[in-house]
Amino acid sequence: MTLMRRHKHNTVTVHAIRQRAGVPYHVERKVCSSCRRLLDEKTIKRAAA
Repeated sequence: MTLMRRHKHNTVTVHAIRQRAGVPYHVERKVCSSCRRLLDEKTIKRAAA
């Protein structure tokens, strides 16, 4: 088992297109640049099909 050092998350905002129930949505995701952990995700608006 490896020990992970504690660190301060460096937030990077990533924009993506995701589908929910077959409908495409524009999503804003905030992830840590070093550990790639998902910190926050919110749906912005419905994307064009």
